Amino acid sequence: MSTSSHSDKKNIIVRPPPKSFANALTTSQFTNGEKPNYELAIKQHKEYVKTFEKLGLNVIILESEEEYPDCCFVEDQALIVDNNVFFPIPGAPSRRGEQKSIIKAITPHMRSIHWCQEPGKIDGGDVVRVGDIFYIGKSKRSNDSGISQFQGFLRKLNFESYVVNVPDYSLHLTTLCSSPNFNLLLIPESCQNDLVFTNLPKSVEIITIPDDETYGCNTIGIEDKVIISEGYSTVKKELIERGLEIIELPMSEFRAVDGSLTCLSLFYK
Repeated sequence: MSTSSHSDKKNIIVRPPPKSFANALTTSQFTNGEKPNYELAIKQHKEYVKTFEKLGLNVIILESEEEYPDCCFVEDQALIVDNNVFFPIPGAPSRRGEQKSIIKAITPHMRSIHWCQEPGKIDGGDVVRVGDIFYIGKSKRSNDSGISQFQGFLRKLNFESYVVNVPDYSLHLTTLCSSPNFNLLLIPESCQNDLVFTNLPKSVEIITIPDDETYGCNTIGIEDKVIISEGYSTVKKELIERGLEIIELPMSEFRAVDGSLTCLSLFYK
């Protein structure tokens, strides 16, 4: 989850894709409209889960919900910051029913619980934490009201936040970038002018990645290790050069419906 600090990553909530996964929402940003293969998606998800188990995290696996094809993308359903949670109103109306089971799983572990109110809409995939600064994407799924409410939540926790306009060709902010540790930010070359990160600390290095590896810009950092999607050689090379250990995972079936590594998990202490 892109709102999590490294110290937050003790527990992880995941949910396997349902059999209805082929009907998940997609913009076909990374494909030509091919449908994901359910059996292969399940195999890839099991490898994802096994990776976090090997890293020593406590993995909580929720049941799939057939009526919600996108339910494996749990990141969008809760914004957890230092074990305080802001439950958003998801930007896609068809996904709002997914939240009930997420709320049940998360709330017992939270210090405080906050709720987005209409007309606000915001997806967890539109939030990227760089150190202790939050960048919130204004996109097709996250509007001004939802962003403003989330910023109010962050102010109560004494965090800075800034809005980043997400280009129309992309679903979420995390579709285009990630911060694998507190001083690195990965973005595609063509987004250098499109994505404006206000007051980005000088200590943060922006690594630009060739556009044909845009999907690989979404990563998950766990201490000195970074989980990346399989097949993105420049991403791998740049992170290895900075002394990070790389774990590659196959993500083809989630890529088919705009889903990335961070989309599949929620972290908390």
